[in-house]
Amino acid sequence: MAATEAISVKKTSGFRLRGRAHKAVLTAHVLASVGWFGIAVLVAFCAITASSAGDPDYADALYRVVETAPWLSIPVGLLAVATGVLLSLGTIYGFVRYWWVVTKIVIAVAVIVTDPLVLAAAARDALAGNADGVIQPAIAHCVMLAIATVLSVFKPFGRTPWGKRVLARARDRLAA
Repeated sequence: MAATEAISVKKTSGFRLRGRAHKAVLTAHVLASVGWFGIAVLVAFCAITASSAGDPDYADALYRVVETAPWLSIPVGLLAVATGVLLSLGTIYGFVRYWWVVTKIVIAVAVIVTDPLVLAAAARDALAGNADGVIQPAIAHCVMLAIATVLSVFKPFGRTPWGKRVLARARDRLAA
């Protein structure tokens, strides 16, 4: 990022996270995100193990874990989203200035919404005797959250049109 871009973006934002506050929010975001991914991996493990279990009682117990996992996954996911929003608003990245941030928002919403509507529903179906659709959404959640992590590390795709307009206005103010 060019020095003028960093300076110009700083001047367009009123709220800034600095020093210890930034580190505290970033730490909370990383912990929540890692926890959310860990929950997704555990749910996928339970779904895979249940589908291959020889003991029906053991399989039912694992499907019940998958069915009730949204009670843990959704609050942890919401915490990851909340700390991510705070970071986006308090740093140069902004809420919708970069495509990688927008993509992470879409991923988070998709995982949170499909957790009770798809994954828990599939686990209920499995408990009723139709275990066909449990593994795919569980693995999809792991993949989507892994993609969100990759996006956070590599920050691809550049600025959104809104982010380009904000930068252009800031450069115009600096030039004046």
